[in-house]
Amino acid sequence: MTDTGNISAMSGQGGTVALFATPFAAVNTGAHGDFNRRLVSLCESQRAATAAPGDPPRDPLHFRGRSDLLDLPDETSGELSRLVLGRGSAMVAGLSNANDGEFGKLRIQARAWSSIVQRNGHVPCQHFTGASWLAVYCVQAGEPDEGSNNAGVLRLYERRLGSIYRDASTAELKSPFRYGNHAWTPLPGWMALFPAHVPHEVSVVRSDTPLILVFAMIRFLENG
Repeated sequence: MTDTGNISAMSGQGGTVALFATPFAAVNTGAHGDFNRRLVSLCESQRAATAAPGDPPRDPLHFRGRSDLLDLPDETSGELSRLVLGRGSAMVAGLSNANDGEFGKLRIQARAWSSIVQRNGHVPCQHFTGASWLAVYCVQAGEPDEGSNNAGVLRLYERRLGSIYRDASTAELKSPFRYGNHAWTPLPGWMALFPAHVPHEVSVVRSDTPLILVFAMIRFLENG
């Protein structure tokens, strides 16, 4: 890996730059209610099915499906694949220095699963090293209980908090230099995307409507 953004005092360059920035993108996919309702049924059918060897452990408050949600012989699965991979590719392309022709030659690989989180359930902290990006699509979300505004949010952890020294000078830094976790409230039809290695969780759900999310690990490969 080569160094980037070399600022040399010998050249007379100076100033302040944001180093090691972490991209986080969110977009309204425009998916309509009928699609999300069919996707709810698909996810719930996986939850209702008998567990098979190799399935993720069953938790009564948080069901995690198999990692084949984009590959099922189902029309809704195919629509989901086109939606997540299409939107995800566009979001990543917007962050890349590669031109459209170069980026268009890349092969995309993905594995996806559903998470159904009941009231008082949560998705524990996780991160993934086998992919470059993680997309999170919201299928269904309910209104949280009054006073529970931080319930059922996707929270990305600030990794630097474990090693920095906090004092009055670092407590209120300007954006994009300030420290702190980042929270995103899922809404049906919206999708977030960020580097898959970033630790994240879904906080405890405080709603009678289960929160249903699709997580998709995405990576791009050169042909050949």
